[in-house]
Amino acid sequence: MTQDTQYHPLNPDSLRQVLSDLPSLTARLGGTPSDWNIREVSDGNLNSVWLVHGPSGSLCAKQSLPHVRVDPSWKMPLDRTTFEARWLQAVAPLVPDMVPEFLHFDPQLFLLVTACLDDHVTFTEALSQGVDPAPIARQIGRFIAKSTFHTSWRGGPFENTARLECFFSGNTTLSRITVDLVLTDPYHDHPRNHYHPALQPLVQQLHSDPAIHQSVCHMQSRFFTAREALLHGDLHSGSIMVGLNGASVIDGEFSCVGPIGFDCGMFVASLILSSFAAPSVSRREQILHTISMFQESFIKTYCDEWLHSDARTDLSPAFLTRNEYAEIQRQQQEECDRITADTAGFAAMEVIRRLTGYAHTSHFDNLPDALKGQQQYQALSFAIQLLSDLKAAPEKLFPEKTAIA
Repeated sequence: MTQDTQYHPLNPDSLRQVLSDLPSLTARLGGTPSDWNIREVSDGNLNSVWLVHGPSGSLCAKQSLPHVRVDPSWKMPLDRTTFEARWLQAVAPLVPDMVPEFLHFDPQLFLLVTACLDDHVTFTEALSQGVDPAPIARQIGRFIAKSTFHTSWRGGPFENTARLECFFSGNTTLSRITVDLVLTDPYHDHPRNHYHPALQPLVQQLHSDPAIHQSVCHMQSRFFTAREALLHGDLHSGSIMVGLNGASVIDGEFSCVGPIGFDCGMFVASLILSSFAAPSVSRREQILHTISMFQESFIKTYCDEWLHSDARTDLSPAFLTRNEYAEIQRQQQEECDRITADTAGFAAMEVIRRLTGYAHTSHFDNLPDALKGQQQYQALSFAIQLLSDLKAAPEKLFPEKTAIA
């Protein structure tokens, strides 16, 4: 997609003018434009974000910049909010209570407007505050199961997923970031990589161990060739907002069609990182146990959607499996085993990236430096164990295997 000549980076004053020309949004905010409070909350790497509050309501506005927000020398195309808007429109009917309401998209300004998640914090912050992660993990399990099943080849006629794949295959710039930062850079010397000095022996292993490199090649192959469903593409704890009524998933700009286990793995990696940054053994065990709760929620929901969906599907259509429950169970077991294996592999790679590559996690930020190095070493060792033996990784990560009912 080419840059439109009408594009210009917004500031609070120009955003106010844009919003004032949209009757549905002015009615939502209430009052006059001068009554609106606009606060910039850009804390991610890529975009400008504002929260807008008026006498009657609020909204969130997000605009792409022609460069990475935290590094203006790193030029970027503007179309990432186009993909985020299309992702939100695709998944909102499937999980309406788990994403912010879509309100408006301006394709010239690359401006996306959604409901404002007032009184929410990121799941990263919630974890650091000691909240029980189990309810959110179960909810995200349901979110991934519903959003992926119904955008997969199994969830409807093949034309549905084919159209999604056609559109989201254009999201090459952000997919390139994933390919480089998650799937490639941590396994060789690269100027973007940085890490705690205590991790040096493990980094050397990442750069030289043939077993790890073999696993990396396998996971790269899964990412490139398993075109299973529409993914969020960056489902870490910072992309999940937590409020009194549960979680809402944001920031779908990395969306693509790929292996379902990739989204699962990104989320599980955040739980792994948070567990190893935990201030006590009991807290670590609590978070690690939550990983199995997430997986159980995902598998149960995914299989329930499979059994009870009334959508016409071209993959194992009903007339081939009618009254053949044993065959359906066999297919479900095979598919869920594959997703679980991918989850373990991608979770390991995301942990490795967040500790040794670019864009580190903030889970360890409050630890003293010596303790930070020690606990990051433990987390990285765990991820390396998973990646070194992919066949054993699912059992190690999910010791309590979920039965297919």
